[in-house]
Amino acid sequence: MNIKIFLVTFISVFVLFIIIGIAVSILESNGIFIEKAVGPRCKTAMKIIFFIMFCVMCFSMVPLAVRFFIYMQVKIGNSDLFLVKFLQAHGSGVVVGVWVMFAIGLCIALPAAIKDGFFK
Repeated sequence: MNIKIFLVTFISVFVLFIIIGIAVSILESNGIFIEKAVGPRCKTAMKIIFFIMFCVMCFSMVPLAVRFFIYMQVKIGNSDLFLVKFLQAHGSGVVVGVWVMFAIGLCIALPAAIKDGFFK
């Protein structure tokens, strides 16, 4: 599993969060991006866009966290422990397992969020 792709994805989405936040703040302070002017459709679209970006960032963080954990455990001398050996041998399987759990949770929570009006 190529970790560079996930690192670039994570950093790109994080920077995009910051840039969009600053841009929206500037537009709001100039009176261009106010709630009355943009309407509910734009607010819903922004919520969906930010939610998708958040999900991409969370999914790309899992391989980074697993790789970082393994790297630090090896650095401090715990490479002979069972968990570290297991993660070294089956790291991609663990990442896919966590992704599946995230996806199941998302499938359970998303309909409830839509029903409760989160995207309105």
